Amino acid sequence: MSERFWKNLSTTLGWLSIGVLFALITFTSSLEIKDLDLWLHLRMGWWISHHWFVPDYDVLSCTISGKPWVNHEWLFQVLVYQVQKAYGFNGLISMQSLVVALTFLVLLFLGYSRERQWLTVFTLLMVLMVYQTRFTIRPDIFSLLFFVLYIYILSLHISKRWAVWVLVVLQILWSNMHGFFFFGPMLAGLGVLSEFIKRRLPLPYEWNTVGRLTDGEYSSLKRILPLLLLACCVNPLTFKGAWYPVSVFFRLAGDNKIFFNHILELQRPITAGTVFTDHYSYYKVLIIISALSFVFNRRKIDISSLLVWVIFLGFSLAAIRNLIYFAVAAYMVFMVNVISLSWEAIAPLRFSSDKFKHFTGIVGKLGIMLWMLNFGLQMSGDGYFDFDTYHRKSEFFGVSKRVFPYKAVDFLLRQQIKGNFFNDFNSGAYLVGRANPNIKVFIDGRTEEYGASFFEAYQKIWQEGNAKVFADFERKDNITGAFLNNAHQQIPKDVLKMFHSFKNWSIVYLDDDAVIFLKQTPLNKSFIDRLSVDLSRWRPRSMDLIKLDTKRVDPFPFTSRAYVLEVLGADEAALLESKEALRVAPDDAAAFTMLGKIYNKRKDYKKAFEYYRLGSLCSQGDLQARLGLAQAYENLKYYNEAISQYQRVIDFSPKNVEGYFGLAMAFAEGGQDKKALDLLAGAKKLGLEDKIDVQRIHDIINSKKKKAESLIKKPKGK
Repeated sequence: MSERFWKNLSTTLGWLSIGVLFALITFTSSLEIKDLDLWLHLRMGWWISHHWFVPDYDVLSCTISGKPWVNHEWLFQVLVYQVQKAYGFNGLISMQSLVVALTFLVLLFLGYSRERQWLTVFTLLMVLMVYQTRFTIRPDIFSLLFFVLYIYILSLHISKRWAVWVLVVLQILWSNMHGFFFFGPMLAGLGVLSEFIKRRLPLPYEWNTVGRLTDGEYSSLKRILPLLLLACCVNPLTFKGAWYPVSVFFRLAGDNKIFFNHILELQRPITAGTVFTDHYSYYKVLIIISALSFVFNRRKIDISSLLVWVIFLGFSLAAIRNLIYFAVAAYMVFMVNVISLSWEAIAPLRFSSDKFKHFTGIVGKLGIMLWMLNFGLQMSGDGYFDFDTYHRKSEFFGVSKRVFPYKAVDFLLRQQIKGNFFNDFNSGAYLVGRANPNIKVFIDGRTEEYGASFFEAYQKIWQEGNAKVFADFERKDNITGAFLNNAHQQIPKDVLKMFHSFKNWSIVYLDDDAVIFLKQTPLNKSFIDRLSVDLSRWRPRSMDLIKLDTKRVDPFPFTSRAYVLEVLGADEAALLESKEALRVAPDDAAAFTMLGKIYNKRKDYKKAFEYYRLGSLCSQGDLQARLGLAQAYENLKYYNEAISQYQRVIDFSPKNVEGYFGLAMAFAEGGQDKKALDLLAGAKKLGLEDKIDVQRIHDIINSKKKKAESLIKKPKGK
């Protein structure tokens, strides 16, 4: 075959691989709606569209009602409301796919090279793998589109007259869409800074020339920067609106650190324990290949690319939500550096022939296409069982039936219940979107509006069931209801027990997605009289096994209700729910574990052991089943077996408090006092001492010593 044949084949496969990539982009961005914050955006879009102004105060919450609010996402809210009103939820998903595809199209134009097609496709694929974790209909998708458009214009079209006005329009749109709009002026500012460095500092000759703007382009860039800063002020609150996101950004280092500990998207993507794992592996690949591109291209480094890379690497290491911005920056700098490199500078001489380069490209493109097709096929099978219809629900298009407590909110709307409600953080936006203005929420996703001290107080109620803290809010904000979300999360035991202990509060709704309490008030009296749940008469809803046929499903609705009922003291009801779960799935570990727990409470230790054993067999990694099994052995006085099970828990979860306490107890009760004391010393080093009942273990050891001493002193024959 001639060299021309291999070249044409390689180019054709390159375009085909780009087509497959964009098909994968469209497909993966068509996921069902799962995002919690979307519902708040839809509600505010409705509010603004009906009132014809953007409020500068809170209109959604009962706890911060009337507090000043800088709503820098109002334009996105109006847009999604109008799209959803006209085209439904699938219209919103299609809008997301379009925005994502446009973003990747701009990236393709930014980094495409005919000679390096497979590298372009591979790097864009890595960007897609990072981005797909953020495919949620939020203003972030528009923010990223504006981000890549900025890079595209500043990199390739800064000399064009239209560039100034396009950037100004983009900046105005961005300033009313998302709080990261300050990236626009920042990118322009980095361009000015890099040009200043090239002109004023004694750097290597190549560093001063790579990507250097002409004097006219440099002057144009300096003129653009103040215009962009002014464009940031084109928002309903002018300068205050422009400065607010920047002020929030600088406040994150203070008390607001609490948000990073409790909200997943604000946590660090890489920690000491995950550096060498496959955790966020595609992000790590981009870090490595973009860093190596600087190493290989060290003689011709573009200062502006280096500055962007360093800043956005630091930005991404601070929080998971920022990964995609670094992914785009990494793609940009990688392609800039690769273009400056020749194949001969990297590959040995014998691999530098044109035929070999074309053949390598063909193999690379075929490999990438096969990987993309396989990934798409795997994703196409994603779905879950819909208990409402007894059919499988695809994870593409529509609204998720697993993430949102839709049945509980349907109940509130159907019964027309009104009031100020305590709610968990994850329910806030959904309640706002569907139940406002009848229900005013305690908290929602606007963390910067509520503040760190408020969030800390909320955590004391939600995680610890602190009745005193709740009483202050109940009195001040006239809280008359509580909405505890059980969908895709477990309600903490203490908050359930707290509300159940209030004599003037009643359960009016209990299901696998939520528990709703109402306070005895004149407005709520009729609802409580009609809807109050009597736990002593609870009976589970039976599954139609004929409809279910032989489908293997997770009976989570039954085990979720069993968990809540057991916490509330309704053990018989929890037992019935667990047995119904086993009718649906005879090997469900959670159901066996719950049965073991109930029989353990009844002091039927032998039966508890049998169920805990089954739970451990059905799920080797279920720590609750393993802890229960260890406790069952301990109660049956098989201390060596209990020690073995507790040790397995600690091996799997080194800081497991229950595991440490149980193991120390088993050592103490089994007469291995030294090992018990050594374990307590180890727990102290891990910072677990305050969470373990150390005194109880010492009491066991001391009581055994006293008993032994009394036996020694006791006279013979008595």
